[in-house]
Amino acid sequence: MRRLWLVFAGCLLWSAWGQESAARWLQRALRAEQTLTVAGVRLNTFQMGARTEQIRERFWRRGDQAIRIEVVEPAARQGEVFLYRQGQWLRWRTGEKVAYEIPQMPYLASELLEVASRLMQNGFLNAEFLPDETVAGRSCVVLTLRPNRPIPPRGRLVAPGPPPRPGERPDRRFPLQAKLWIDRETGLVLKREMQIRPADGVIRTEVVRVDFSPRLSNDLFRLPEGVEVRKLAELAYRSIEEAQRAAGFPIRLPGYLPPNTERQQILVHRRKPQENPLVAIRYTSPLGRFTLFQTYKPRSSAPPRPPKGRVRAYFWQDGDYWFGIVGDLPQEEMEKIARSMGR
Repeated sequence: MRRLWLVFAGCLLWSAWGQESAARWLQRALRAEQTLTVAGVRLNTFQMGARTEQIRERFWRRGDQAIRIEVVEPAARQGEVFLYRQGQWLRWRTGEKVAYEIPQMPYLASELLEVASRLMQNGFLNAEFLPDETVAGRSCVVLTLRPNRPIPPRGRLVAPGPPPRPGERPDRRFPLQAKLWIDRETGLVLKREMQIRPADGVIRTEVVRVDFSPRLSNDLFRLPEGVEVRKLAELAYRSIEEAQRAAGFPIRLPGYLPPNTERQQILVHRRKPQENPLVAIRYTSPLGRFTLFQTYKPRSSAPPRPPKGRVRAYFWQDGDYWFGIVGDLPQEEMEKIARSMGR
């Protein structure tokens, strides 16, 4: 009995040490993200089932205070630039005289780490170390983080709640699972992978080349003289990955589309302050044109009214999401698309 008790106590101590060690790595990574000046190339991947979209970017950053991102691939998007200073993202295309404020972007890596550190300290995250891996030629600690119970509202991280139901996402402020590759030497997160919920895709950002001692001028983080900054309620995108940045919530895609359907455009429309945007994905198919709408946690408790006229419409709710399909498709095709999104 005494031996059994010693084994049990040893397991508890080992588990506590592992969580404490994970907390230290998160703190070190947070400091690196907030303070290091770096430059390099990274690859963003958005994977939904068999569909994969990738965007290659060059980046320059002074901690989390000033950031510049330039799109390298795909070729159709070369010249697109994102600038971050004083808490505001701007979107600008090289040579144009107008830049646009982006009202909402996903977490900076430092913000994700800050939330993770706070949740870890309050016992809401489980951490697991995996074998070290190499990213961009550098040895990395690999850490997987998962919420272990529903997370209460901000400022109320106190008593533990019941464990989440299978497939339930504990809270919007943290993914269902996050995986971090942290550089052993500097603490910088060189790769991160997030899955928001089981039905959603995987978002992965990997640094493929990094320079820890770049010389960065102040002009790198400024718009050229004569460029006007405007606020824009609606932004158009060609890729899901870029639209994902502006939407601020996971964009869900259908598993089924009519044969020979082509995606034309993605619109992100911000309706009111403090309200999640409305995402509209426009498609064309031999059966007709149609648009798939979605938003997350809308303030309205009822779906929109179907439009008047000959156009068809189908609306439904799935958890915190509202969806709608409007267009020329037969009703049975709209319903089939809706079912493929896990209604």
